[in-house]
Amino acid sequence: MELCAVLLSWIFTLSDYQPVDSECPEMEMVSHSWLEERACNGRSCKVLGWYPGEGDVVYLDDRLDLENNIFHTSVALHELVHWLQGKQGAVLENCEQSIEAEREAYAIQSSFLVEYGTYYPVGRVLPMLQCDDSA
Repeated sequence: MELCAVLLSWIFTLSDYQPVDSECPEMEMVSHSWLEERACNGRSCKVLGWYPGEGDVVYLDDRLDLENNIFHTSVALHELVHWLQGKQGAVLENCEQSIEAEREAYAIQSSFLVEYGTYYPVGRVLPMLQCDDSA
C-alpha cells in the first residue's frame, strides 16, 4: 500500500487530480495470461496492467518488478491514473473519450519517468488508436 500512496502523490504533483476518499485501490498481481483474457478479450497482447473501469482494484502483470524497475513502477502509476479518472468522474461513454483518457495516463506516466531521469517512449500506440466512425 505504501507504493500506491507514493504513486498517487506523484500523480497529484504531475496533474490536476486531487486526493479522493479512497486512499488507494488494491494493486493485485496477476498472470500475463489472466490479463490477456480480460483486458485483450483472450487475444495475445502486450498488456502489463489493467483497470477495468470500476471498483478499487488495479491489476498488474506479476512479472513486473515494482520495487526495482522504474518503468515497471510507471505501469502501476499509469493504471492508478485510470483509477483516479474513474473516481473523479471521468466520462468514458465513447471511443474518443477513452482515447483521451489513455493520452492523459500516458502523459502523466511519461512525466513521471522524466522526473526520474529516464526516457522511455510510452504511449507509442496512441497515434494508431482510432475510433470506428460507423458506430
